[in-house]
Amino acid sequence: MTKESRSPTCIAVQCPACNEFVEFNLPKSSEPSQCTVKCFACKKDFPMDVSEVPFWKSEGTSRSVPSSSSPRATSSPSSDKKPKRTDGRTKGTDETPLETEYYEWLEVAPTATQAEIKKKYYMLALKFHPDKNPTPEAEERFKQIAEANQILSDPKLRHEYNERGAAKNRPDDANIDPAFFFTQLFGGEPFVKMIGELSIIQELTQVAEEAQEEDDASAKAIQDSNATDSEKDARKAERKRKKEEQARKRQEADERNKEQVKVISSHLKDKLAIYVENTSAEPKAALEAWESQIKAEAEDLKIESQGVELLHTIGSAYCFNAKKYFERQELFGSFRNAYHSVKETGRVMSDAYAMFKDAMELQRTYAELSKADENSITPEEKLRLEDSATKKGLQVLWKSGRLEIENKTHQACSAVLNDKTADKETLKRRAVAMRAMGEIYMAVKPDPDQIPNPFIQFETA
Repeated sequence: MTKESRSPTCIAVQCPACNEFVEFNLPKSSEPSQCTVKCFACKKDFPMDVSEVPFWKSEGTSRSVPSSSSPRATSSPSSDKKPKRTDGRTKGTDETPLETEYYEWLEVAPTATQAEIKKKYYMLALKFHPDKNPTPEAEERFKQIAEANQILSDPKLRHEYNERGAAKNRPDDANIDPAFFFTQLFGGEPFVKMIGELSIIQELTQVAEEAQEEDDASAKAIQDSNATDSEKDARKAERKRKKEEQARKRQEADERNKEQVKVISSHLKDKLAIYVENTSAEPKAALEAWESQIKAEAEDLKIESQGVELLHTIGSAYCFNAKKYFERQELFGSFRNAYHSVKETGRVMSDAYAMFKDAMELQRTYAELSKADENSITPEEKLRLEDSATKKGLQVLWKSGRLEIENKTHQACSAVLNDKTADKETLKRRAVAMRAMGEIYMAVKPDPDQIPNPFIQFETA
């Protein structure tokens, strides 16, 4: 069946007041491009400029051609041209993305909300849908809009795009940022406010550097027997400089840790404040209402990488510190408090010893690998050693990171429950909420069909 066609005389747009789609006749070629449209649903007027509608033309002009600033003039999704990165950055943020091409395609700002992105997508998709818009540019623009919306409508994909740009624009040999990988290993962005940015990578790197420097110093000490006095003085001065540099790095690490604990404490205090400051409601009802929010949050957090294990670790620290607070208020509570503190210290020492043991096994595995060529081991055996080293290395990272998380969480809890600016009733309500939140986190269970982290193929409990 053949259908007759005609030159389009109307377009459909979305009313900015009620979000209903409306259709209206285009102004005549002799009329101005700017007009006012009345929505049939909400009866409100809104301004409209049809000058950019590709099939509308004013009297005395030819069919409009998109300018270089028009969204239609941007490269097509299949273009090989990559967006320029003139600022030299290799990693962006949610506030200042590495690339903004997708945002430009959807005609929204990088700070646009999910609702704004969805609304703009519907408007542009309708405007440039090939069935509605017969112009040659419409098909390419529709592909751009769909590609951009696929990424920006998903919070996780959007965050990755903001940090690293579009996957099609990344070099094939791009190196993975170790800090980024480690953050993803420990819950990713959703957990950063709760545990901070873990410093274990920097600390392990510093330990390795110090070990290498000690080896170099030992080698130079052997050479000192034949060195001149000036050479010995120079080496002595260099050793002193390196020790001072190591001390400075440790001091900077301590300062970073203190700042992160302040941020974690502030975030925890704000979360508890939702219940603490709700003094107008009956206490039990207020607590139950707040707990429902925390349970919903925990359900979202548990699907992140190692989310269940992290929630259990954080929840255990919350419960421990809340229990310590209440025991301090009881008669002879200080004795039980001391007992539980010693017990917790013993558990932490046990975990630290297990981590140290894994680190020693990792060192032995690397020693075997370094002598692989000398011992003429088979390729299969070498591959087994490499797999073993990777697994043990991740075990060390996980246990070290978990100890750091526990330490920061304990410090943050202590700051919140020993706040000198808060009165006794506020501190008590904080402890009640902290204990409740800890119990909720510790009760979280993984979904049966949840896909495990492929990098964590060992026991994490």
